[in-house]
Order: sequence, then structure tokens, then C-alpha cells
Amino acid sequence: MKHQLKFVTVALSATVGLVGCNGGKNQTNIELIQNMMDQESIKSQDWDPKMGDQVQMRLPPEGTVAIGKTPYEFQNDPAGAERQVNPLSGDMSAETLALGKKSYEVYCKVCHSADGNSTTPVADKMAVKPRLLATGDVLTYSDGRIYHAITAGKGVMGSYQGQIPNAKERWAIVNYVRSLQKK
Repeated sequence: MKHQLKFVTVALSATVGLVGCNGGKNQTNIELIQNMMDQESIKSQDWDPKMGDQVQMRLPPEGTVAIGKTPYEFQNDPAGAERQVNPLSGDMSAETLALGKKSYEVYCKVCHSADGNSTTPVADKMAVKPRLLATGDVLTYSDGRIYHAITAGKGVMGSYQGQIPNAKERWAIVNYVRSLQKK
């Protein structure tokens, strides 16, 4: 009987203790170990008074790669990028050109125009005019060089790797630019 009473007392205490950790319906839980919830951390754009005027944003360790991402190996190697082989080379199918045109019209057309001749209201206001894609020296560029400009940026044009993360789409844009050059 004593053991049963002791067991019931321990079980009842444990149940009350576990139920007591809940703040009730629509209430936050009562945290027994608060270090997990209240960690001292800095959000990407926050200011930490202990750090003074130093940059607060922490950079990932060198060489880290985000899960599911493949780093662009020619990021700082334009000469190597120029020798890249277009995996869609010669693929002027309706599907590939439609994919390239769709991305071109969203990201490139604003500055380079629908026909690639850079006559747009935005381009007219730029101090450094966008490169003509349908004529001029771009006709002699390799597919790899155009792909590199889209991926890593060129001159005042920034990288579009973040906006167009799919490499196949960027190569499709290269093919679409080639189709504009033929017109």
C-alpha cells in the first residue's frame, strides 16, 4: 500500500508539473530552460551596442556553400568563363527560346530592349549605356562570355545569378540573344 501511494504521488506530481509548463490555451509555454529561447544573437541588420561601429552582419565561413546550390566556378575568372561550352548550343527549339524569352523579358528587356538594341526609356537615362546585344561586338562573343555576364555581372550591370538561379534558364537567355542577333 505504501508503494502504491508513493507511486500515485510521484505520478500525480509529474502530471501536475508537466501540465504546469503550459501557460494555457493561446498562451506561450513556460520555459524551464530559457537559454534556448533567449539566445544572444544578432539579426542580419541589427546593431549591437557592444560592437560599436563594427559591421554587425556575420559572413559565413570561407568556402561554405548553401545546401542545394552549386557555386559558379568562373566567378572571378572571365577568361575561363569565356571557354565554357553552352549545353544548349544550337538548341533553337521553341521550348528553349520560350524559356529564354520569358527570362529575357523580365530581367533584360528593361535596359537592352525587346530587340536587343538598347533603345529604352531606362537606357536613355543611364550614364553608361547598356551594351547592344543584337549588333556590334557582342556578335563575336562566345556563349560562355554572355553567360558569364548574366551570372557574374559585367561593368555596371550586376549579377543576375540571384534572380535567375537556374543555370539552364541563363543558357536559354544566351540562345534567345543569339536568336535576336539573327533577326
